[in-house]
Amino acid sequence: MVLIVIILSAIVYAWVLPTFTSSEVQGNNGVAYAEKFSTTWGNFATFAPSIPETVADCGSQDSGVGCNPSSYQTCSGTISTSTANKILVPANAVCVITANVGSVFAEPGSNLTVIGATINGGLETDHATSVTLKNSNVVGFSGFYSDNAVTISGSSLNTSGNSICTDACGGAAYQGGTGPFTLVNSTVHGQLESEVSSKAVVTGNTVTGRLEIESATFGQITNNKVGVLDLDQNGIIVISGNTIYGNDTYYPGKSILFGVNRWCASGNEVIVSGSTNGACIGNIEIDLLNTGATPVNLVSAYMSNVALSGPISWKLLSGGTVHNSLPIVIPVGQGANVTMQWTPPPGLVTLPWSDIYFIFVSSHGNFVDGHIYFGYDPALTVPTQSRPQNQVCPPCY
Repeated sequence: MVLIVIILSAIVYAWVLPTFTSSEVQGNNGVAYAEKFSTTWGNFATFAPSIPETVADCGSQDSGVGCNPSSYQTCSGTISTSTANKILVPANAVCVITANVGSVFAEPGSNLTVIGATINGGLETDHATSVTLKNSNVVGFSGFYSDNAVTISGSSLNTSGNSICTDACGGAAYQGGTGPFTLVNSTVHGQLESEVSSKAVVTGNTVTGRLEIESATFGQITNNKVGVLDLDQNGIIVISGNTIYGNDTYYPGKSILFGVNRWCASGNEVIVSGSTNGACIGNIEIDLLNTGATPVNLVSAYMSNVALSGPISWKLLSGGTVHNSLPIVIPVGQGANVTMQWTPPPGLVTLPWSDIYFIFVSSHGNFVDGHIYFGYDPALTVPTQSRPQNQVCPPCY
């Protein structure tokens, strides 16, 4: 179960900076000084575990490398001279490859690092402690099976025309297992399938076929170029700034398949061709309390420093009508529950993205802000404490 820790803040001050002088002159008559409101509770992605998926076994998808190797050169140190030999990283060994080699297989508990080299013939790893590819190439299928961590940056994965079939044919790479999976600024010639990772961070890549992120506890898919984006059974998934060409033969005429995800937020996608199936909704809930001597009218909201563009609804905690637009009007001594649909901003490039920064601005130019973080702490809320805000308010009334 994925639960959320929220750190909130409150505003209890009237603005005295020159920026806000004009608003106070226009009929407020000092009312702004009586405003006092705060956040008391909030959450998002609550109860968002991924939906289980079976992880493939090593050797079950491609026999080119195999998981019962023989006639391999073992590596328990560094390979810095090119060789056509197949390389075996023994169990619990540490191997660093900086020169071109034949196919590579890493046994359970091993640590494999490949830097600036080409692997000819494929790569398979089975329950490795760590697998790292940096500025490297793999010619042949890449299979990462139940490893503790897989990190690939600035690299190329290419089956070289071989028709490897995972759940579909044309596969260039498969990653399965509960460890984190990171793919950054790399090229995959074919299909990439990632399943059941605790954290899948896929950013700035080109995947010529289908990119599938399935059953991840957390996924961040940003600024990639892909044939088709296939999402299903994830706990928390955020996608932003991807270009989808809709040219994958496994899903002809499709661009994004959202499937069933517990919590999903999407924005700024460029769809060249193909239709979108399913919906991606990432709701945030925040409770606000008015403890001042005058009603509070919240006239604008910002998420990640961008004006809220998605749907919003709110109602008083005491009950009554559900409203679907601003302003949020909170009488003295009452609170309101606000539900918003968040859209990732265009500049979402943090690795990994982990929080949402929010701001609510009142009609008198006062505001309350805070951060909501992903987390595994069982606490959903942290009581707020009033404090001054030493920052410039976004454009507000």
